[in-house]
Amino acid sequence: MAIIDLSSADLWSQKYLPALVEPKTYNILWGGAGSGKSQTMIQLLLAEICNHKANQFQTYFVIRKVASTLRNSVFADFRNKISQWGFEKLVKAKTGYLELQSGSNKIVFLGCDDPEKLKSLSQAKYIWIEEATELSLEDFTQITLRLRGKSEQPKRFFLTFNPVSDSHWIKKRFFDDVPAKEQNQILRLHGTYRDALNFLDDEYVTRMESLRQVSQTYYEVYALGQWGIWDRESLFANSFEYSKHVYDGYIKASPVHNLYLSFDFNVTNTCVVSQYIKYGSESANYATINVLKVYRIGDLSTLCQTIRQEYPGLMYVINGDASGASRNAFTQGNISAYLIIKNYLQLTDMQLQVPKANPSHIASRLITILIFQKAKITISEKACTALVTDLKEAKVDRQGSLDQWKNKNPDKSHALDAFRYFIFSNFAEITSNFNLEKYGTMLH
Repeated sequence: MAIIDLSSADLWSQKYLPALVEPKTYNILWGGAGSGKSQTMIQLLLAEICNHKANQFQTYFVIRKVASTLRNSVFADFRNKISQWGFEKLVKAKTGYLELQSGSNKIVFLGCDDPEKLKSLSQAKYIWIEEATELSLEDFTQITLRLRGKSEQPKRFFLTFNPVSDSHWIKKRFFDDVPAKEQNQILRLHGTYRDALNFLDDEYVTRMESLRQVSQTYYEVYALGQWGIWDRESLFANSFEYSKHVYDGYIKASPVHNLYLSFDFNVTNTCVVSQYIKYGSESANYATINVLKVYRIGDLSTLCQTIRQEYPGLMYVINGDASGASRNAFTQGNISAYLIIKNYLQLTDMQLQVPKANPSHIASRLITILIFQKAKITISEKACTALVTDLKEAKVDRQGSLDQWKNKNPDKSHALDAFRYFIFSNFAEITSNFNLEKYGTMLH
């Protein structure tokens, strides 16, 4: 009897192999279209039911939101794979019941809209939820509650999806706010069409690349497999593009340019570290800006010492929150934050370039939007995670204020505030250079 060789490089997408050979309780296969995540699951489950030596009387479930969508989608894909592998005699398809059977093993296809059939999930060895973003949190909770009872082999969940919305419950449940007891029970594997080029034709690759011209959001979700932002116009930095402005790595500081340290003192001490070269409005790029790192350290003296240690011998220029010039509870001895910074970094008064009042959200938003449009900005993803998250998510209300979003997300916005203080302090003139200062109150 044929058994699929799971180690064959020609058969499997290498990106998702860990979910096959070392699965955890929750296995998240996510990313762009054409990355091979669904094909990986189809092949895995067929290999499981056809391996009669290792598996006897095992049941595997494939679930989508609505049962009626299964027959012409994933069930049809399974039958195509059975035909491709020549397994028609090994696997019997029960089209009326939406089941596949091989020996004593079977794959059962269910929809969340059939609660009576969901009771049978207690029998499962593996549960694969295809197009998992279609499900509500309540749907998923009901599925997990059904998977109970002791068995010789551990029970596993597999979720496959394109990350259509950054506000989806899946992002919070499995990425942002994972229960402490499940930290080591989740395997996340991210892929794009670029990880499956050996399995794709040239026309498909061209279609993926063309998405960028159709819709930046579509390109980020379906080509790059990044969490989608579907209400982009309300974003504080709606000209920020992840694929264009974020570098997957670290950026070294240039020893010949000033190092700009922009501070925010709300909740904890945050510092955004940047460098730039300004060319002006006559150039194709208004400026080149590298955002090197974001620090979040509670003790301000420790933060300053860390900066001196990691960026020695550079000329520091300080921007930031105007409130840091006053005495506040975030500093030792009830002295101003900037006096502490000045002392620890051994600065002159000329190096402290902090405004007397913070810019309004509308004013700093206008400048930020223009800078992302007119300048070449590169942000280190590995060192600036908090800032990248803020730029992707921060939204203004109809009055152009960030306050509503900040109130809903108290742990966020601090890196964004430090960044916009830096942008405002060094690039405020861009509005007049491009004759856009009069539109400041309209960009919300």
